[in-house]
Amino acid sequence: MPASDLPAEILQAISQSPMEAGAIAASFAAIWPALSGEEQAEIVRLGPSFAQHLVQIACVSTFARHLLQRHPDWLPHLARREGHALMPVGAVPVDAFLAGLREYRNARMLEIIWQDRQPGEHYPETVAALSALAETCLQHAYDYGVQTLRQRHGIPRNKNGLEVPFTILGMGKLGGRELNLSSDIDLIFCYGEGGETDGPGTIDNSEYFLRLGRWLIQALDQRTADGFCFRVDMRLRPFGDAGPLCISAAAMEQYYQVHGRGWERYAFIKARPVAGDVAFGQSLLDTLRPFVYRRYLDYTALTGLREVKALMDAEQAGSSNDIKKGRGGIREIEFVCQSLQIIHGGRQPALRSTNTLDTLAAIAHAELLPADDIGLLRHAYLFLRNVEHCLQMVDDQQTQQLPKSETEWQRLTCAMGFMDVATLRATLDELRLQTHAIFQRTLALKPTAHSPAEDNANRLWQLAQTGAMETALGDLLQVLHFAAPETAWTGLWRFAHSRDVASRLSTEGRQRLNRLLPLILDLCSTQPDTDALLQRFLALIEAILGRANYLALLAENPPYLVRIARLLHSPWLAQELARFPILLDDVLSDTPVSPEHWPQTLAAQLQLAADMEERMDALRRFKNAEVLRLAAVFWTKQMPVETLLPQLSGLAQLTLQTALGWAEAEMQRRHGNVRTGNGQAARFTVIAFGKLGGQEMGFASDLDLVYLYDAPLDAESDGPVPIPAPTWFARLGQRLIHILSTLTRAGLLYQIDMRLRPSGQSGPLVTTLDAFSRYQRESAWTWEHQALTRARWVAGDTELGARFAALRTEILGRPRDPGQLREDIRSMRQRIYQSKSIARDTFHLKLSPGGLTDIEFLVQFAMLGACSQQPVLCQGTGTAAGIAALTRVGIWSTEQGVALGQAWHLYREMENRRWLGLQDPVVRAAEFPDWDTLQAAAHGVRKIWQELIGSYTD
Repeated sequence: MPASDLPAEILQAISQSPMEAGAIAASFAAIWPALSGEEQAEIVRLGPSFAQHLVQIACVSTFARHLLQRHPDWLPHLARREGHALMPVGAVPVDAFLAGLREYRNARMLEIIWQDRQPGEHYPETVAALSALAETCLQHAYDYGVQTLRQRHGIPRNKNGLEVPFTILGMGKLGGRELNLSSDIDLIFCYGEGGETDGPGTIDNSEYFLRLGRWLIQALDQRTADGFCFRVDMRLRPFGDAGPLCISAAAMEQYYQVHGRGWERYAFIKARPVAGDVAFGQSLLDTLRPFVYRRYLDYTALTGLREVKALMDAEQAGSSNDIKKGRGGIREIEFVCQSLQIIHGGRQPALRSTNTLDTLAAIAHAELLPADDIGLLRHAYLFLRNVEHCLQMVDDQQTQQLPKSETEWQRLTCAMGFMDVATLRATLDELRLQTHAIFQRTLALKPTAHSPAEDNANRLWQLAQTGAMETALGDLLQVLHFAAPETAWTGLWRFAHSRDVASRLSTEGRQRLNRLLPLILDLCSTQPDTDALLQRFLALIEAILGRANYLALLAENPPYLVRIARLLHSPWLAQELARFPILLDDVLSDTPVSPEHWPQTLAAQLQLAADMEERMDALRRFKNAEVLRLAAVFWTKQMPVETLLPQLSGLAQLTLQTALGWAEAEMQRRHGNVRTGNGQAARFTVIAFGKLGGQEMGFASDLDLVYLYDAPLDAESDGPVPIPAPTWFARLGQRLIHILSTLTRAGLLYQIDMRLRPSGQSGPLVTTLDAFSRYQRESAWTWEHQALTRARWVAGDTELGARFAALRTEILGRPRDPGQLREDIRSMRQRIYQSKSIARDTFHLKLSPGGLTDIEFLVQFAMLGACSQQPVLCQGTGTAAGIAALTRVGIWSTEQGVALGQAWHLYREMENRRWLGLQDPVVRAAEFPDWDTLQAAAHGVRKIWQELIGSYTD
């Protein structure tokens, strides 16, 4: 029919087409007569909007236009939004199967292109649909191939007669569920193990799966009269083109352990089982996960990334038109994501996504890149992927090359919805420029110039390695501001010639060390206490020599060295980092300390532990890492002591609750539960006293604990090996102490002090609540009621904890004789003071008159004396909270409250800072520049003591 006989809506849309109006009209003139009258009327009823979209598809996709010419009957399906069905696997000839598979693929491609070019953002739906299409075709071909092979050879089985699984791993964009409109699919074929088939034509499993693999490639990749399904690329398999097409699981694991290269780690980020036995494929990937994601921050991966990028740059030299591999292209965005995944994914499982957009969201959540950079990368990625789709939908060709002709630029402009070519090109150029800048910043690829100071540091390190002495050495050390040049030189020379440096470093590791040491020397020269800082740096570097990733971390990130220098001014932080260098990345993390995220973080880390020993180590690493992070922000004056102490206490409580859960589970496994008369599990709870009870733990605090339980004394556990209830709970308490205080390779958690239980060390480890209540009511000394002011539930059964809290309120609220209470407090304070010898011109932050102990005793004295009249005072357990409450209700004057509060703050600040400086709590006048302030605070406390309690002596 002549084109002029087409419906007016279609003719109007063709007349508005920016290009190829004649060819489009000719195509529709061929399509239209093939439709029934009813179908034609149905399409006309859809109106101008449908006609305009139809013509736009024909304009931007020659591939889609030709499909409609070959299959005019598909047009009504588009109008009705009806999908195409896939031919079922059955007794159909191979040619018919291949034709049906290709027809299904082409029909779905037309539907996807149709939907993709609708107004709005459709990228996520498009790539998901394309990936699902590839998986469907793969699984369909797999099912047909398995059916055919089993008819000939039977089922592949191992030596035990079990069926051997086979999986298809999707790599690249298929693995990430982000296929292009004309992607190839990167695959790896893997089977379980050797053996042979059980059918009439017996063959080895390796031959069986080789035939299956060849069939899969043929089914998808072979071009027939009906086209093809997907181009198949097998080059990512072990040993590439030189390796076997299908490989056993054991051989694959061995390959990546022995031969795995850096770029293969990046490739496996996107690995995902897509067809065959998916559960087997996922198990295989779980086995290979340590190859991809290390349990520590892995900056060595940046070297491999740069190598891959250098190869890509060489391959694409002179080509600025490739939106995938060129500067600021899709590949650079993927590289930014993958580098952060490789570096941080071992410690942050949320980063282990196969999908680029999901990874960008995870990077944003982890705050590994600035929010503005994340937003720009996401926008650029979506834009470039849409451009890529528009380029590929033209002829179903795998291309990322921008147009060369003006006509093709007009086609792309139309497909992208831009008004003119110039605006599209300007947008592309700007996005690619910004993307490349982020790529350069993230991977630190720009060379840096050396300052004269860095040249001096380089020269000094070279001299240390050669051992050469020259007259300029002394001058060189002085230029770098070392106060004791001979000591500095000796330490540097010994380090350079140590056995560890000689034996533990690879060639690449030595290159990193040679980049790193001059940076450290130069940095030390700009810091106070240059000599001590250098020795601490050397101790830290010696500890990480065997960890190439840490050398890379510091050599690649000079700003991190500055942060480390601030931390190494604390001898304790320097000591801990040298003992446990695996914690280095935790103290350098930009993520703020977030106690609300601790439970999720701990749970994620514990998931990686295979047994109890690994769980105990993981718990210690978690606790030590968070303590180090708290110490780092406190030491650098980014956190006040009033925030630090509750966070240290919260960390201890979470650790304690986790350990108790393990101890209870172990007791239940061995001995079952102890139950009450009504069949319910007996209750057990942990009460914290002291600093943990008051939520005022410092870095040096131990845990003062009391165990309480509620069960009939004659009860027994109900497990395979029953034991009496007192024994069950005593062993539970012992197991909890073991988990908390055992020294493992990851350190210990806490020292445990159980002396505050009834009758102290001579009493039983665990006590029933009834016995504890009787003791507190009838036998406890005043000092034990003092301890009760700082007691609270921290773990175990909450109902039993609430009953303890009620008992505590009762005991604290008892009326007391003020004179007797005052004498008991004063007498206890005198005994403590007389047990310690404190020299003149020194001040013990805790024990000296006017120190922390006096403040704590004053709060306890006031609470024990006033709780009967002011029950609200029983609510708090901390010293600082007690000072505030006693002042608020008028027990103390504002002047007294302010003086005690300021002194408490000063002492706790100094106490924890001195501990980080490996200094004892005894402050000497000669060494402390702010001695007058300290003495004024102590004088204020002593004055209030004398006002409220009296003299310190009889």
